[in-house]
Amino acid sequence: MHEYNHILVVVDFRQDEHFALPRALKLASKLGSEVTIVSTAYESFIDFIPSASAIDRRTIKEESLKLNTNHLKALVDELDIDGIEINYHSIWSSSIHTGLCHYIKENDFDLVAKTVRSHNALEKLLFTPTDWHLLRDTDTDILFVKNDRWPSSTNILGAINIDGDEAHVELNKKIIQTTVALAEICGSKANVLNVFPWPIVQFEKFSHLFDGKDLFLEIQKEHKTAVNEFVQSVAKINGKVVVAEGLEPEETLPEMVQSTRSELLVMGSVGRKGIKAAMIGNTAEKILDEIECEVLVLK
Repeated sequence: MHEYNHILVVVDFRQDEHFALPRALKLASKLGSEVTIVSTAYESFIDFIPSASAIDRRTIKEESLKLNTNHLKALVDELDIDGIEINYHSIWSSSIHTGLCHYIKENDFDLVAKTVRSHNALEKLLFTPTDWHLLRDTDTDILFVKNDRWPSSTNILGAINIDGDEAHVELNKKIIQTTVALAEICGSKANVLNVFPWPIVQFEKFSHLFDGKDLFLEIQKEHKTAVNEFVQSVAKINGKVVVAEGLEPEETLPEMVQSTRSELLVMGSVGRKGIKAAMIGNTAEKILDEIECEVLVLK
């Protein structure tokens, strides 16, 4: 597993709960990591102050950032955490995602932790959520936290796709290794899932040539063998290798998370950007609001 020596925790004050903060601090205590807690601040009325006004814009900015940092420290004080090196930083930016993405790119963080901010279908059509921007515009692993439960004595599910190019192969290895390492840290079971696309065939046209059920079982068996061999070549898991059929991972993953009773899903992201991201999207983006467990996205 990639070492998470420096963890960034994003606090969004538009949300009432900040589940990612205690989660990241607990993870940092187990890994011996340094933690930076960040949030954005901006006073929109400052844009309407006339340039000739006697009001000092710089003082307003400094006071706003100071107040924001004090709020961050107050959140940590409530948790009564000791033994972790914690830094605080407030970003002055009218755009939350722009400020965050720029700050992440300019600093050397190994992991970003953020509480998921849910959006309905209409909101997603009207604007790109901050969580999606972090997925698309940064190259850092991201832990999306949805609740206050810490994975313990339960299941962690690593989702891979063995049908890919060399870049996907390396990403699959990272997913398996991270799943195993986190399961050891959390005292959990490490399971690995691969979804294979079962082709839709108009069997009625070809029923005289082959038996559809036999063909499915044959393809499934071959796929299971390939997945098992790949997983075993990377690491030894203390759970199961699960092979499920489905045309789209985003449709299958929530169901598999529920059926395996997983508290954490580890998956990869190719980080599509621009028009391709808008038209196709990323699997991680599509399931964030649909899945009930935490999601660790590896880049």
